[in-house]
Amino acid sequence: MSASLIVLFIAGAMGALAKDVISDNSIQIPKKINGNFCLGFCGGMLAGGFVGMLVDNNPTTAFFAGYSGTAVLENLLAKPVVIPPVSSSTIELLIRKIAVEKKVDPELAVRVAKCESGLNPLATHTNLLGSIDRGLYQINSKYHPEVSDTQAFDPEFSINFFCDAVLAGKISMWSASQKCWDK
Repeated sequence: MSASLIVLFIAGAMGALAKDVISDNSIQIPKKINGNFCLGFCGGMLAGGFVGMLVDNNPTTAFFAGYSGTAVLENLLAKPVVIPPVSSSTIELLIRKIAVEKKVDPELAVRVAKCESGLNPLATHTNLLGSIDRGLYQINSKYHPEVSDTQAFDPEFSINFFCDAVLAGKISMWSASQKCWDK
C-alpha cells in the first residue's frame, strides 16, 4: 500500500470519526440493527479512502467522503420500505380504534398525529444533526434506534408506539408539537 493511499484512508477515517462524534457523541462499529447493516466508523473510513483515491487523490475529498460515506453506503444497503398508500380518514379511524383498545384518549391520539405528520404515515423530517423523524408520530431514528424504518412507517406500529408511550407517562416525547395539539 502506498503512502498516498494510507493518507487517504486516514483522512477518510478522520471524516468518519468526526461524523460519529458530532452525530451522537460516540463511535459506532459495524453492526446489524433491525435487519439493516450499519457500517459505522469502519465503513466511513473505507468509503473515504476509496472515494478520495478514485476522485482526485485528495485527503480533503477523502475526509468528506468518510464524513458522509457511512450514511450513503447504509442507504444503498438498506431494505426499501414499501407501505401501501392509505387515506387520512382511514388513518384517523385506525388511530381511534387502537387508542380506544389501549385506553388512550382517541382525540389526543388523533390531534398529536395531525400535528406531527398531518396523518401521513410516510412523513419524514430530517433534523439538523442528521437524525430522522419518521411516520405518523415522527419516531426519531437517533433516540429510538430499536425502531426500524419499516416499523416507524407502519401505521399500526406507530399508533401502538404512541399509545404505549402515553400509558407509560411519556407524552413529553411529543413536546415539540405540544402547542399544536394541546388545545
